[in-house]
Amino acid sequence: MKALHQQTEVIFYRYQIITVLGQGGMGTTYAAIDLTNSQLVAIKAVSLRQANEWKILELFEREAKVLANLDHTHIPNYLDYFELDSEDDRRFYLGQELVQGQSLAELVKQGWHVSEAEIK
Repeated sequence: MKALHQQTEVIFYRYQIITVLGQGGMGTTYAAIDLTNSQLVAIKAVSLRQANEWKILELFEREAKVLANLDHTHIPNYLDYFELDSEDDRRFYLGQELVQGQSLAELVKQGWHVSEAEIK
């Protein structure tokens, strides 16, 4: 899946892309800065054109709705959900607080193992 945005690009007149955090089957996640308040945010983007099935868009929308209603210290806060149309695509975006840290994939690559008790 190709990244939808480039570094320093501003989307929705508000979020300036800093870097790509990750890419997966559902889309691309970016680190960005909210130009209205200088807050670091994570922006997940999904392209209608790049989605290979409708279920991806349904799951993405469901994720946004669930996150908007959650309030937990260990889950980054929901900030925004919006859609943008271009001449040849419709893109869907979900914004959350950006939490600094390593991904699970990075930890596993470094040899991290977790016991069942730690998971619980």
